[in-house]
Amino acid sequence: MMADTMQLRPRAAGRAGAPRGGRFKGAVASEWTKLWSLRSTWLTLVAAVAMQAVYVFFTSASIASQNESGRADAMQSSAPESAVDAVFVSQLAVITLAVLVIASEYATGSIRSTLQWVPVRSRMLLAKCAVVGPVLLATGVVMGAVGVAVADVVLGEYGTEYGSGNAVRAIVGIGLVMALCGMLTIGLGAVLRSVASTMAVAFVLLLIVPMILQMSKVPVLEKAVDYLPSMAGQRFMLGDGEHYPDWLGLGILAGWTVALLAAGYLVLRERDA
Repeated sequence: MMADTMQLRPRAAGRAGAPRGGRFKGAVASEWTKLWSLRSTWLTLVAAVAMQAVYVFFTSASIASQNESGRADAMQSSAPESAVDAVFVSQLAVITLAVLVIASEYATGSIRSTLQWVPVRSRMLLAKCAVVGPVLLATGVVMGAVGVAVADVVLGEYGTEYGSGNAVRAIVGIGLVMALCGMLTIGLGAVLRSVASTMAVAFVLLLIVPMILQMSKVPVLEKAVDYLPSMAGQRFMLGDGEHYPDWLGLGILAGWTVALLAAGYLVLRERDA
């Protein structure tokens, strides 16, 4: 009888001592707490909305000024289009937040504690995405709403007409694209394990490469730009359907996100923290 009791004790202790954070719900709760305990989280989210508002204001004011002066080459834009165009710049703040969520843990060494608490690599990455994705979705929706409102006021009579459906599509689309870009950056950060490297590569991939390919005037390269993550997201947000079906743009961006998260998982699985 005593022998049976002694054999049962280790198993009972093992169950009691198992880290609750290893479960997905606990992992998500841990990531949520870490995210909102940092002052940088609030600063980057406010910066994203502020950058959106400022960029939309100046571009819309420029368009209104050109049209008011009667210039023949004056640009035309609607409020939703102006909001979507501004995302090309304001997404920098979104990228920064996603970089801090994953790459800063390698810089501080806290990734060791994270992986001890949640040893299943895929669960850890998914927990970060489960927190960052909805936060950036909500932030993107606010960015879109602010951008449309500012552009509508500043453009005034010089803005092209648009329907409520176009505005809703742009606002929700910005939210979805920001969420996917954030999760894409998390995957990239898991691969590169460095704040500077992740920021640099994300900046080049999402901003620099599309601009270079568009300026190349080489038909093949100009066509290839449509399949880069940022441009695919823009096609979806605008919903013009000129290059491919609208939904395909979101699918392409989602494909990039899944691919980089898979790459991040493979690196986490094969290499020590």
